[in-house]
Amino acid sequence: MLKTLSFSFAHDQVFDINKDEEADFETAIHHARYGRFQRFLLGVCGLVYATCAISTTTLSFVLPSAECDFHLSSSDKGKLSATPLVGMIFGCCVWGLVADSKGRRTAIMCSLLVDFLAGFISAFAQTYPVFLICRFFNGFGIIGATSIIFSYLGEFLPNKKRDRVLGRLELFWNVGMIILPGIAWVLLNKNTFDTFARLHFYNPWRIFVLICCLPSLLSLVCLYFLPETPKYLISKKRYQNAIKVFQRVYRINTRKPLNTFPITSLSGEGNNNEKSFANNSDSHYFERWRENLISGLEDLKELCTQPFLKYLSITAISDFGLMASYYTLIMWFPEIFERFNNFESSHGGQKAGICEVSQLGNYNETLQYSQKLCEPSVNDRVFIETIIIGLSCIPSSISLSYFMAKLGKKYVLVISLFLAGLSTLALNWVSSSEETLVLSAIFEALTSILEAVLFCVVVELFPTNLRAPALAITATAGRIGAIFGNIVFGTLIDIQCSVPIYLFGVLLVGSGILTLGIPQSEDYFVLV
Repeated sequence: MLKTLSFSFAHDQVFDINKDEEADFETAIHHARYGRFQRFLLGVCGLVYATCAISTTTLSFVLPSAECDFHLSSSDKGKLSATPLVGMIFGCCVWGLVADSKGRRTAIMCSLLVDFLAGFISAFAQTYPVFLICRFFNGFGIIGATSIIFSYLGEFLPNKKRDRVLGRLELFWNVGMIILPGIAWVLLNKNTFDTFARLHFYNPWRIFVLICCLPSLLSLVCLYFLPETPKYLISKKRYQNAIKVFQRVYRINTRKPLNTFPITSLSGEGNNNEKSFANNSDSHYFERWRENLISGLEDLKELCTQPFLKYLSITAISDFGLMASYYTLIMWFPEIFERFNNFESSHGGQKAGICEVSQLGNYNETLQYSQKLCEPSVNDRVFIETIIIGLSCIPSSISLSYFMAKLGKKYVLVISLFLAGLSTLALNWVSSSEETLVLSAIFEALTSILEAVLFCVVVELFPTNLRAPALAITATAGRIGAIFGNIVFGTLIDIQCSVPIYLFGVLLVGSGILTLGIPQSEDYFVLV
């Protein structure tokens, strides 16, 4: 007679299983419990996501300081801001395939390594072209971690916990956005530049770039001690490996021996445990590579079928509109506030709007560098205003899980995109740096959470084998939008800055309308 085990946890349904029967992912993760392991995992994934924020926005403070070394115009700054995004486009394609063929953990670790090495080398680059190439590879690397970390964390979680935990991950992005101006304040203020100049020491903005690449190395080391996701292992028919991961989670959460974990056999996306492992161990490297390639192409073909193509189109186009606005403005906020500071200093505290202070920047940049003093330091007020914008994101990040539970991810996206679009349009109608700061804080508080919500939607809409490619394609569309936004803004800010601001507002509102096509949670496909 088979031995039957029955388990019941508070507020959970009762699971009766035979120890010799196969269990699916949800049953196995239920018995592995939710506890210390997932909290530690959230901390590590949060570190990775904060690292993504730091790496992605490092250039926002480098632009004013590196201007003197590289003699940058507004157009050059726009191209420099767009260069990492070009790398992200190529990176999305590569890391999505790596995540699907080699695993989520492997893809994230490799992407962090590329980001660290590129950032380290860029700190020593002496010419503008070399610096551009390095920042290209920064973007190429960090997009892998940015887009896949949601899939990695989500595949350790039961369905009922997924929204809440993935929502908490967004808080860490804002932590990175607050830490970054703090580091910049220490290194890029006038006193630091003057001290380094007297000592003939290394340029402070280069040290800033060097320090900003260190979190990638730290995140890589932390991930080294974590396992691959059990859901990915099940999807690749590596059932015994998945059971070992479940046992590890079970031991950490319950402090019980591994052999007391009740699940001994898994089922799901494969058919035969023994056969799959024999084939995996005996196959040659070329055959495995060929099988991975064929599997990846089949997944892409499946993505082009309905309803997946419809949902992918919605998430990709929405991310395009979101990131065209969000990434462009967060990269330019320090530059904009620096222009406000210069304008008010030279005009006796006179108030002005964004376009008026930008016209002053255009006038200054028509002068030859030999005819004016280039100031590489950033005014302290700019750091304070940037930190205020970062702090404004904390309430929205903390409340994100609550609103996703009450309203659903669909309506969080719709409402936030509409409000963010209106706040962007209003930037054309304000007439002081204080009013601009308030609108910028509202814009940042709303838009900073939205790509995380969009990635959560992708995690739920697509099955395991399509999840990583769908995330990669969505992220790619977002980065194309960000390239578009940076080039347009850098080109027009000194000529007709109202045009890109109106454009960004319309894109956000349009994305909000488009996300109305996302189904509610109860209409999602069964997650496997």
